Amino acid sequence: MADKIQNAYETSKNIYDDVLTQRNIFSKLYIKLFWSGTDDNDIARKVLSYVPDDFSGNLLDVPVGTAVFTENKWSS
Repeated sequence: MADKIQNAYETSKNIYDDVLTQRNIFSKLYIKLFWSGTDDNDIARKVLSYVPDDFSGNLLDVPVGTAVFTENKWSS
């Protein structure tokens, strides 16, 4: 069962991230048509702006996706 879950994740993660970040015209169209133009990039920037770049404490990040928005901020 774990292999099925891993395979499903591996095959869908790029599509999922692509739609959320609206990296191409088809993703932008999908968001516009089915999500009323909601821009998750704007939402992510707003949320991440509350965390200072020089933050050095502990932070609990509850993963509910592929971390496409937070990966760059926390990789440094």
